[in-house]
Amino acid sequence: MEAVDEIAMNPDTQTRIVVYDFLRRVFLHEPTEEFLTRLSESGLLEELMDLPGVRELNDCVRDTLASGGIEDVRQDFYQLFLGPGHVKAPPWESVYTSESRLVNQAPTSKVRQLYAEYGFETAAGELEDHFGTECDFLFRLCSLMAVADEDRRSDLLSVQKYFVKDHLLKWAPGFGEDIMKNARTAYFHGLGEFVNYWVRLEGEYLDGAV
Repeated sequence: MEAVDEIAMNPDTQTRIVVYDFLRRVFLHEPTEEFLTRLSESGLLEELMDLPGVRELNDCVRDTLASGGIEDVRQDFYQLFLGPGHVKAPPWESVYTSESRLVNQAPTSKVRQLYAEYGFETAAGELEDHFGTECDFLFRLCSLMAVADEDRRSDLLSVQKYFVKDHLLKWAPGFGEDIMKNARTAYFHGLGEFVNYWVRLEGEYLDGAV
């Protein structure tokens, strides 16, 4: 992860690449001391410090590394997103947007089709509408923009706008609220607040960019 130069209401492509890289890693993999160390050393949280949730997250990372108390953060990841037992913040779009409130429903099929159009393959065993996977898709689209010509960039921005407006914005705010409501650590409480802020910021940015 790299530090970013600036973040504002008009985040540039590099900022979006870095933030989506961060979000996909946080939500697709359980936290480890190695990851928290890399996150702390990257300078990313310092660059984003004024944004909602980030100071709380940064303080928890600092305190966790100082105390060696990674197990509390890891257990919070399990109870929020994996179980066993009732999952407090289900990380799948279908749970929030389908009538059945179950996984692997119509929204999953829709994102699966879109991924196929852009040659995006998900990790083995992971549902396509997982929040981390949706962030991974946006990370890949943003990365392609960095090397695309003007026509290709326009197409990539259009699909990002569609994806954020028709998918992320329809469920990620509720997901973020569930994280904040059920988190037992400041790490995930701060992440939930940041998720809420970031997806709304993306909607505003893409409205102006496309």
